[in-house]
Amino acid sequence: MQRDLACLADPVIRAVGLCGVAYLASWAVVIVLGADAGAMVVVAAVSAAVLVLGAPAFVLAVGVERYFRGRVEDHMS
Repeated sequence: MQRDLACLADPVIRAVGLCGVAYLASWAVVIVLGADAGAMVVVAAVSAAVLVLGAPAFVLAVGVERYFRGRVEDHMS
């Protein structure tokens, strides 16, 4: 059962990790290039949107994975 759920939770965890990399890269570009205030507002808005949309899915995926890992470990011992 854990493998079945892991195949559903793993893509969510990977997608959130990829969004984190894109987030850091976008701020690095803003910092290095010294972009104007408009670019910083756009990056902040996109970052906030990704956080609001991605955080609940990430928390749910991690919670389900930990719950079933604990159940499997309890069952095995």
